[in-house]
Amino acid sequence: MEFNQYYKTLFREHLYQFFSQIPVEGNKHYNKNQLTIQYFFLTPQYNYLDFIPIENQGLFAVALYWTVLTDQTFYSFYSRQSYLIFQQKTLYPKFIGNCTAPSLMSSECGHNLHPRRILQAINDFADKGNKLDLKIEIFEKDKRIQKRENINYITILEQANHIMKEEIKDYFNTHQPEISWSDFWLKCKQEF
Repeated sequence: MEFNQYYKTLFREHLYQFFSQIPVEGNKHYNKNQLTIQYFFLTPQYNYLDFIPIENQGLFAVALYWTVLTDQTFYSFYSRQSYLIFQQKTLYPKFIGNCTAPSLMSSECGHNLHPRRILQAINDFADKGNKLDLKIEIFEKDKRIQKRENINYITILEQANHIMKEEIKDYFNTHQPEISWSDFWLKCKQEF
């Protein structure tokens, strides 16, 4: 399946399925009003991506990468009022660090991670999401028994650039024409 077809047909469904598998305490841990993805949810140690056929997991990772990149670019470079409109229309999730340290001060919880770390997480066989071996029973049932394959995403990432440029152009021309889509795209490419 090509990225364009996946993004326009299956991605949203897969994203909602992904969230439905994660215990509510996990995806609403930091902010009860936002959907958040902790880094370790994407790692091979957990089975949260198993419902997606392996041949589509790279597509999912790249689509999630672009979703988070778009959201973070908007948040970083535009007014809060404009961002609130964007957020209400898109409902894009946040990508944060693991919330498993004994205190929020010593964890990455609540800190938005660069979307590149999504692509790192999907093949991070070392991160168990629990550096201090804290007992986080709500996630124990979701640990993988068998090793997952590496997810290949490099060619998909290259394919996605043109498609996401068109998606961004369409979004701003349709929903927030006061913002130059081409300026926004340049900012995305700088963050890429």
